[in-house]
Amino acid sequence: MTARVFVPLVGANGEGAQLFEAIAGDFAPEPHPAKLAPQISELFDFGLYGIGQTVREAVTRFVATRRARLWLTHRNGRVIPWNLRISDLQVGRLSDENARSAGLGLTLAAICQAFGRETDVVFATGEIILPTTPGAPAVAVGPVGGLRGKLSLIGDYIVQHRQALEGRSMVVALPATATDGRPLETAEATMLDRLRQEAESAGATLEFVFADTLDALEPALGPFAMREIVTPARALGVVAAVALIGLVVGGWLALLNAPIALAFEPLAAAATRGLVDDASPQRARYDSAADKLQLLGPCFDDQRQPLVVGGETLLLRVSARDGLPYASALRPPRLFIASVSRAADPVLLDAEHFRSLDPSPRSGDGVELTAAIPIEATEDEVRLFVVATRDPSLEITTLQDDLRKALRGLGGAAVLTTTASFLADHVGAEINYQFKVTNDPRACSS
Repeated sequence: MTARVFVPLVGANGEGAQLFEAIAGDFAPEPHPAKLAPQISELFDFGLYGIGQTVREAVTRFVATRRARLWLTHRNGRVIPWNLRISDLQVGRLSDENARSAGLGLTLAAICQAFGRETDVVFATGEIILPTTPGAPAVAVGPVGGLRGKLSLIGDYIVQHRQALEGRSMVVALPATATDGRPLETAEATMLDRLRQEAESAGATLEFVFADTLDALEPALGPFAMREIVTPARALGVVAAVALIGLVVGGWLALLNAPIALAFEPLAAAATRGLVDDASPQRARYDSAADKLQLLGPCFDDQRQPLVVGGETLLLRVSARDGLPYASALRPPRLFIASVSRAADPVLLDAEHFRSLDPSPRSGDGVELTAAIPIEATEDEVRLFVVATRDPSLEITTLQDDLRKALRGLGGAAVLTTTASFLADHVGAEINYQFKVTNDPRACSS
């Protein structure tokens, strides 16, 4: 099976108009020389690898939500393997703007393939936005520019293929809102009516889906549900036969591999200063007179991204709590700190190196860590990770070498997103804090 979704592209200036196909199949591509993720490696040459990583994470979260609905176990359902590629483009590598707007089409192709959904004719344009906070809703669909030109491309396709479209069903997946915040159905009512008329003239049915999340597309393209591998009758028989052994062994293994809940915690002094986000890492400067670090106020650039002046120190406090009671008594969590930037090689350090700064006692259900991270005076964009695992055999040197191999040949934002995916796959629990380093002390007032 192969899933196909048409993706219209038009730049903000109205140039580069073209319609290509996002194609998802179960055949694996040849290994990429740069060791890229096989599912999205064929997108690299078109400038789509960065958005491909976002798509990969979006599909993973979408599938995980469906796994949670299985009554017996999350492993009791499978999806079809998928690998993304695209049809030939009229231009070479895409701009960042066009790459973002292709996110929804690429994601839909991958999801339809993963769940074995055979669709007729599907068009999609929209940006994929991943949740950034714990407990956030499903993967969101964001607005994109140049929408009128993209709808015109869809209309041209209907006109050119009217004979082949007779009796067929078409779905056009769009963001729920326009770039100016208005409902898209209202903002582009004229163009949408034209498409309906063209479809009716061709003898085809046309359905518009205005989605704010990926879940909103399920009524038109789904259902996207996993089938239980084991029937309830068989499952009950297995459970009855191995109940006692399962309780003992399962409980023991669950404690050994219990999930770890990581979170940034407020610094004690920061809570009294009324900072914007007390739980976020805080800037600090060494006070030689008092022989201690002095907390500084928050600093942001024009895009509301945190700023840190080179030479300062970043203070952070992290808690690692057990997902199951008493898990740390059997296998305590191990914490690591990883730093990755666009310009420098990634660095991984055992968090124990930082315990000399206000160490907190180990509690019964986890551990707390307060760390001081010196910031080099090199202007860059940095993402700081705190990761935790219960695996006692994990070697930090090997992990760092594997991460550097995974990042070889990548640059820009791909370095940051690939690191996040790598640590989540190889370590487990992780939280991160992204900021920019500036050498201009005037950029921050305090």
